[in-house]
Amino acid sequence: MKDVMENRPSLSEPATEYGLDKGSSKPHYTELYDMFFRPFRDTEIRFLEMGLMNGGPAHSNEVGRDTVASPSVQMRRAYFTKAKIIGLDVSDFSAFGTKRFHFEQRYLEDVSALNRAADELGSLDNVVDDESYAAHHQQNAFLELFPLLSYGGLYH
Repeated sequence: MKDVMENRPSLSEPATEYGLDKGSSKPHYTELYDMFFRPFRDTEIRFLEMGLMNGGPAHSNEVGRDTVASPSVQMRRAYFTKAKIIGLDVSDFSAFGTKRFHFEQRYLEDVSALNRAADELGSLDNVVDDESYAAHHQQNAFLELFPLLSYGGLYH
């Protein structure tokens, strides 16, 4: 679905292009997020995504496994033209760093590591928690990172 006002692809198109399960197989997911994200699309925001790839410790994979790329980060870089995207994950995505993507390796189980990340990150405009789905991890992240959210920002 094209953005009527800008005649540009919605979030579903880069999601499908980079192979995310949230693209063509679940189009309502990305269309909904497109409605939330559209006002931020061409602004210089700081966007934090927690959970950059499927299959962390919750799926019996080791903590800190090396990875090279994240389809989710690629989707966000394609969609947000001026955003500084920050990734936070238990696995190492530092090799994927670019001028517009910064990575922090953190395990949401470790509250002190989240606290240090919060001290280092500064203000955030959007936060997406797509990490482990464990309630205590979500609570840890929310308590440490929600206070960083700028006025009018989104935490989801």
